[in-house]
Amino acid sequence: MNAAPVPAAQDPAQASANLRAMVFVVVGMGAFVINDTLMKATSSELPLGQIITLRGLMSCCIMAPIVILNYGLMSVVRAYSRPLFVRNVAELGAVFFFLTALFQLPMVNVSAVLQAVPLTITAAAAIFLREPVGWRRWTASAVGLLGVLLIIQPGTTGFSVYYLAALSTVLCVACRDLATRFIARSAPSLSITLITAMVVTVFGAALGLAEDWKVPSTNALLRMAGASVFVLIGYYSLIEAMRTAEISAVAPFRYSVVLWAMLLGFLVFGEVPDLATITGSVVVIGAGLYTLHRERVAHRRSVSARRDVSVSSR
Repeated sequence: MNAAPVPAAQDPAQASANLRAMVFVVVGMGAFVINDTLMKATSSELPLGQIITLRGLMSCCIMAPIVILNYGLMSVVRAYSRPLFVRNVAELGAVFFFLTALFQLPMVNVSAVLQAVPLTITAAAAIFLREPVGWRRWTASAVGLLGVLLIIQPGTTGFSVYYLAALSTVLCVACRDLATRFIARSAPSLSITLITAMVVTVFGAALGLAEDWKVPSTNALLRMAGASVFVLIGYYSLIEAMRTAEISAVAPFRYSVVLWAMLLGFLVFGEVPDLATITGSVVVIGAGLYTLHRERVAHRRSVSARRDVSVSSR
């Protein structure tokens, strides 16, 4: 008697991949927060294109030897495909629009707009990837959004065209993550990370053609060196997460970016969170823990189902 196939929603490998990807998303969000902080700290000294170029050159110098030693230089050529091209275009849009908004608006206001990303990605996964997005995942994303709004408490400042740049970032990120799912698994994530760094570097250099570049200070170079390391960690973490997990399952963990920002603010600037921030943090953490719990339950059930099927087929 042949064993009946286990439905995709009960696949233990997928449940395990979701759990692993949740860790990658949390780590990636933390890395991007540190990168953004270092970039913004340098924005008053150097123009945008020069900052992107310097960070990109340093990133490529770090990543290229790692890729060549592990996979060979040709892995970069072999990795390129139509989905990767779409991903790179979306990445460029996200970088440009995000940094444009970040350099012109308060970070808290930009963060407020970007909290639409998890819900947008969840909806896109349901529409374009046909992922089974049940009411629990929708609820976790929505509750996480409410928690974030409690934390950042966006003000009622006047409208600025730069808010459109922040909204454009949301769409670019959703497109980027969807495209990542279609990249062949034979393409190493480290090679994709290097390609991303190279493309962003060229983009920064193109922007720099219209700028007056300045001689960076030692502090600026040190900040860019730190940013290059953390942006690579962020790239790789999200690439790995988006390639293996159900996007809707890990989307709520993107809200951890706000928790990382709070932690960095406390450790670096001594900012003590108020009651609303603490309350919102509890809500965000609760939404993430609930999603984690549901994935662990799904994993246990899927393993149990496979075991039962195996026994019944003997």
